[in-house]
Amino acid sequence: MLSEDELKDLHRQVAEPLRAGMPAVEPLDLDDAAARTLWRACELCSFLDHRVDNPAMPLDPRAMTASDIDAWSSRLLLPGERISDPRESDWYRSYWILVDGERIGTIALQVWDWGWAGPHLGFASLYVFPERRRQGHAKRLLSRLFAAVERVGLSALRLETDWLWPPAVRLYLDGGFAVVNWKHALSLVRWRERPTPRVRVQQARIELLRGCDQSPLLSATRDGDRLGWHDHRTAAEREDREDRATEGWEPTLALWLATHGWPLIRSERTWADRLRWMDAGMPEGLAHKIQLWEAYAEHHGLPVRTPRIPGLSYPSWEALS
Repeated sequence: MLSEDELKDLHRQVAEPLRAGMPAVEPLDLDDAAARTLWRACELCSFLDHRVDNPAMPLDPRAMTASDIDAWSSRLLLPGERISDPRESDWYRSYWILVDGERIGTIALQVWDWGWAGPHLGFASLYVFPERRRQGHAKRLLSRLFAAVERVGLSALRLETDWLWPPAVRLYLDGGFAVVNWKHALSLVRWRERPTPRVRVQQARIELLRGCDQSPLLSATRDGDRLGWHDHRTAAEREDREDRATEGWEPTLALWLATHGWPLIRSERTWADRLRWMDAGMPEGLAHKIQLWEAYAEHHGLPVRTPRIPGLSYPSWEALS
């Protein structure tokens, strides 16, 4: 594992070039109390955008005071969630996203080394002001972050996101991220030296493709509320377990299916075996996690606006726990 000084140097190599170009990033001034309050409000609104009663009218963090942040946090954050002061963070460094010198949102960055797969760039707290959305800024920033990973020689670009935030999940899947696991949340990664998952969505078939010739590695069809799952890999590809684990082909295709409202259950037998895939793996494991995530949110009175999965029941949190 790299030392703290080595990680700081890698972070500098990543962040400094990002201060030019578009979108750019600018470090948050930790001594500016008003700036810290706005940054915290943006962090809070990244949660509230998916939890307010009218998602068509998202809250404006620029109108929030510190008291507003506390009130909304008390009302709509789940146990264990907290909007902390950026000065207190030991995990990420806080940045503004800039377009033509104007602040349009926030992101947090850090270089990590967990002792396996090499140091990677992690990001969190990606938020764009409502009027600047759907203009491609987040997509372009993700491309710039991955280019920084390639330039510095890091292993990957990585994040965690929430199934209950469908626009974010679709953004990352469209950006070439693969699923590492769904143990606690959706852990996604874009590897520097691994193939980028490419998915072809058709009316009756969804395919995860080989990069070389666009032939399918895995594909899915549907029969009512049952999933047809087809493995087109060669025997050598199936036996290369290490490669499969890092690329995450099965869980990545499973998440694509879920975001399109496709079935995730192949048969009664595979559903009975779903706990085998509670951390990652076949689509039944994701289906069960969706049950848990959505039941927990509804137990705390939060709205759920995700695709309905055919054939999947949605028990209460009390029934599941």
